[in-house]
Amino acid sequence: MDKKPSVFPTAQQISDTSKEDEKAKLAAYEAEKLQVTNEVYSTAVKPEDTPTGHVDAVTMMRERTAGQMNMRDQQGKVVHPELAENTPVKSQADMRTEEQMRLRDEQLKKNTEQIQKFQTMTNDATTRRVIQDVPEVKTNKPEHVPSSPVQQQIKTPIAMDKKESNMNQYILELSQPNYNAPFDVIPLPSQGKMYPNRKSNIRVGFLTTADENILTSPNLLQSGEFLEILINRKVLEPELRYKDLHVGDRNAIMIWLRATGYGEMYPVTLLDEKDKPFDTEINLNELKTKNLGAEPDGEGLFYFEFPLSKAKIKFKLLTCGDVDDIEKLVEADKVNGSPVNNTNTYTMERTIVEVNGSRDRHAIRDFANSMRIKDSSEFNKYIEKIDSGIVLDIEVGTPGGSSIKTFLPLNINFFWPNVKL
Repeated sequence: MDKKPSVFPTAQQISDTSKEDEKAKLAAYEAEKLQVTNEVYSTAVKPEDTPTGHVDAVTMMRERTAGQMNMRDQQGKVVHPELAENTPVKSQADMRTEEQMRLRDEQLKKNTEQIQKFQTMTNDATTRRVIQDVPEVKTNKPEHVPSSPVQQQIKTPIAMDKKESNMNQYILELSQPNYNAPFDVIPLPSQGKMYPNRKSNIRVGFLTTADENILTSPNLLQSGEFLEILINRKVLEPELRYKDLHVGDRNAIMIWLRATGYGEMYPVTLLDEKDKPFDTEINLNELKTKNLGAEPDGEGLFYFEFPLSKAKIKFKLLTCGDVDDIEKLVEADKVNGSPVNNTNTYTMERTIVEVNGSRDRHAIRDFANSMRIKDSSEFNKYIEKIDSGIVLDIEVGTPGGSSIKTFLPLNINFFWPNVKL
């Protein structure tokens, strides 16, 4: 075997050897090193010496190394994952976790969109109080009161102050429904025919201790807003709020909540035939339901022709929001010192939507104020005939053996029997 070249010559050898010989030896060493290196790479790619998989791996390594060097020279660092030294392999558990996180994010997004949609619909419902004829504020100027009835002057429609029509933020938060709470599906007396969604059955949550804790607050009970808060908390339909409900449907929801929350027997105090008070109980489950007596059109409106004037109108059945607005108008009249109760006129103006094909609010106001008594009476009878809801007329036996017909009283104790104001 040939002797290996002396890589590190001694001091004596260096001194004895000329510089030319030293250069020749170093050149020979470099040539030998290059030959060995080339032999390693050449033998690594020979099919007869190296398995095919190894050859492919070497080729891929060279290509990746060249790509890394090129990207480092051009961009200063390697940024593409395929050029990384270690590419992490995801386990099935990691993949399942990522899928669960993705589904959770999608559900959170849907929940957020639903909450935003409900918030918008709630704001729309609470601000739907554009009053066509808010009475003017009384001034110190003397007001002339005519001795005989005359047609009321048409006033320019103005909107109520937004601060007055909107719930405050605290009450709005209390009004939010809990869609995860237990509920039941109850039928509506109107069969939903007057609502855009046409739902004949809606989801209503059961009364809970949380509802009682919140709604027995003296401030809420005395404010008169507790019923609106309660209905909004319990009706689990985002597109249907208290002010959108037909009055008969609201009463049906109230009866159901009371019967399922405290039982169907409702204790009341009534006056007998001699106007003496007596205590009795009413079975709420025995109250009858009255369905709509006419079919509304696609807008939820009804048709009527007045017997005397022969005017043809389209009208709606009032919602809870309409009733609240009418009560505020009447209250404003009292504040302004008006000696006339305009409840009937305000109700007509809200009920009638179209007169002889016209929906001009000024024309409708004029028509309502100049309506003949018989036409008004027949119109009210027709509304009562077709209206839907729970029949609250009751007949009760008295301690004296007789019976009386009266109207079922609905007050604070209807929901909270133990409340003492």
